[in-house]
Amino acid sequence: MVSIVPARLSFSIVINTLNRAAYLRNCLNALRYLRHSRFEVIVVNGPSTDDTEEVMAEFGDLIRIGRCDEANLSKSRNIGIRLAQGDIVCFLDDDAYPEPDWLNRLEEAYGDPDVGAVGGYIRDHSGVSFQCRITVCDRFGDAQVYNDISEVDQDEMGPGTWSFISQTGANSSFRREALLKVGGFDEYFVYFLDETDVNLRIRDAGYRVSIAPNAEVHHKYAPSYLRDHSKVPTRLYYPVRSKAYYCVRHARPDKSLRDVMSKLSEHTVEINKHNKWYVENGVIDREHYEQLVNDVDQGLLDGVRDAMKGEPPVLLDRASASSPMREAFKPFTTIAPPSRRLRLCFLSQEYPPGGTGGIGTWTAHMAREIAARGHEVSVVTKTTSGEHTVDFEEGVWVHRIKPSWQPRRTSPALGSLPQTIKDYAYSVHDEVMRIHLRRGLDLVSAPIWDLEGAACLAAESLPVVTSLHTTFQLALPFKPEWSSNKQYLRKHVNKIIEGEKAVLTKAPYIMANSRQILFDLMMNNPGLDFGNRAAIIHHGIPDLDIRMPVPGAEVTSGKLRFLFVGRLEPRKGADVLLKAIPKLMEACPNVFFDIVGDDSQTVGNSTLREAFERRNAKADWLDRVAFHGFLSEEELEAAYRGCDVFVAPSRYESFGLVFLEAMRYGKPCLGTKVGGIQEVVEDGTNGVLVMPGKVKDLAQACITLANDPAQRQILGRKSLERFQAHFTSEKMIDDALAYYHRVLSRDEASMSYDYHLPEERSLAERVSVSDNAN
Repeated sequence: MVSIVPARLSFSIVINTLNRAAYLRNCLNALRYLRHSRFEVIVVNGPSTDDTEEVMAEFGDLIRIGRCDEANLSKSRNIGIRLAQGDIVCFLDDDAYPEPDWLNRLEEAYGDPDVGAVGGYIRDHSGVSFQCRITVCDRFGDAQVYNDISEVDQDEMGPGTWSFISQTGANSSFRREALLKVGGFDEYFVYFLDETDVNLRIRDAGYRVSIAPNAEVHHKYAPSYLRDHSKVPTRLYYPVRSKAYYCVRHARPDKSLRDVMSKLSEHTVEINKHNKWYVENGVIDREHYEQLVNDVDQGLLDGVRDAMKGEPPVLLDRASASSPMREAFKPFTTIAPPSRRLRLCFLSQEYPPGGTGGIGTWTAHMAREIAARGHEVSVVTKTTSGEHTVDFEEGVWVHRIKPSWQPRRTSPALGSLPQTIKDYAYSVHDEVMRIHLRRGLDLVSAPIWDLEGAACLAAESLPVVTSLHTTFQLALPFKPEWSSNKQYLRKHVNKIIEGEKAVLTKAPYIMANSRQILFDLMMNNPGLDFGNRAAIIHHGIPDLDIRMPVPGAEVTSGKLRFLFVGRLEPRKGADVLLKAIPKLMEACPNVFFDIVGDDSQTVGNSTLREAFERRNAKADWLDRVAFHGFLSEEELEAAYRGCDVFVAPSRYESFGLVFLEAMRYGKPCLGTKVGGIQEVVEDGTNGVLVMPGKVKDLAQACITLANDPAQRQILGRKSLERFQAHFTSEKMIDDALAYYHRVLSRDEASMSYDYHLPEERSLAERVSVSDNAN
């Protein structure tokens, strides 16, 4: 559980935004997980033309809104200061989001009353590397970066000195009284060096500028009206003008005007070198290049001229900022108070976006739904880009890692597991511990598949709940490609199965998705006893609040659409289905069959799809069978909505999440009498179950349903009712959170389950992968 020191200071978080609606939404969502108890949020919108106003409306009374009539960051920030009521005013970029303890760490640094400003470390777009840690600027506006505050001689940085610690605008904070004393931001700085100028004036006013290393934010570098996604400048006038103005105002009298102009000349030469590289390497075109060169020349001229006028800067009006007519402090409400939050980490090699299997889909549901209740949730998954990244997505911290090769590593001990499994398990463990050190964790949830949590279990540093899905041992009978490759079977599959047995024997906490998987594992592992280590928590998915079955294609087009979703492999019964489809098509000319999922796996010398299309190349019904491959979430939902019958004839499923996806639309389901499917689909109630591997039985069941609209209607209605009663995300999350709390309280008395089922035959006796041709 999160333990928080009571807040002494109040904070005003100011977000200045311009045409970044999607980034702003994510930033505001992240603030709902801050652990501090006293903060308000102020959004100052510039002249945006996108959906920013709609995003601000989504947060309603949670935020205070200001508006700036021009694209001027300093002016926008001064508007935020006028609205702020907190003791500390923080500035957070709209393309950034903070760690949950951000404000708490900042508050610690304000313990010294002489500290007038505090900055924190900033992670770059990767979420792993740092954009900046310690920055020391000088009166030329040049910056030098350091990795640790111990490298900086702060005793030489008093009022009036040449160098000073400066915060970066994406993560900066100030005592409000200090901001008012120095007049806030100089509105001449439309963009660039605005916060550097304020830090200099704060320091010269006698305050200290400090850095809180653990007050971290993640900065994503969104495009703006001055730069693109790659940080290539679109315009340079305002940055160059700011640099010239800053140098003339602040470098003298320490430096002569000649020195200042020489410095600015060097600066513009360097900028134009970059511009020339951009055009020579095709990053920008010649017209763009000419525009940037003109911007540099004009910005330099205007900045020097305006600074030389000696006119006072346009600063914040202290009187108006302190007006008694200002609104009162407006506390921002987090989803759940820190004292009631769990800090959880889920492991899953697959995670959206992109194609995900059952474990990845379940993990996404669990992570997002638990986060929606205010708990702090992290996910460790495998990167698809080849880069180690951290992102905040739909309330979840998603850590995408690249496994590292660790052949000599022996701790924590992982026995004789295959090296690839060890490498990933070690990499997962290291990232979990990095998360634990950064934001703290109460518990880790790890799937049995591929033993992702093996190193976390072996280390015993955190409680680990092993979630049971289909294991290698249970999948082996339906994976002929495993058995046919003797070396792979011996060196990989069998070693993983031995590792699974060790986990099942020793894991202190187990979450099973069905009674059947516990039974099957015990039948296949004589002597295995789960005792009171396991809890049965059925999967669930979001309830769409549908009150009656969604009409399928038959109602709208007269076509009867059958749907299969899953990998085209023997374990999913895809070979059986593809042999049954011709019988269905010949018997029912109004039936169309949609097949969704990865169809690239070879079985024998070809994929199942290729073999099917080759066998039926001359069939006049072939155009009524469509292979769709992977679909987006939106496309998949449309497929479920539009189908009339859902079919998934798996040879084994520990649960069968795809049935829930069909049931929530009120679709009749056709499955098999195996695994957890029997706990999801009740034969004759909301669907039809046949024995796995039986082509004729499957074909006849399809034909019967195709010819009986009244029965389809009854089964569809019962599917919806059964889903809403037993398999919603809400119920799954209720049950899972209750179990996690029992784990953390060590309440073993309520962790028992009933696994005794009437049909006590082994898995091998019940189904065979070759039994598919009756």
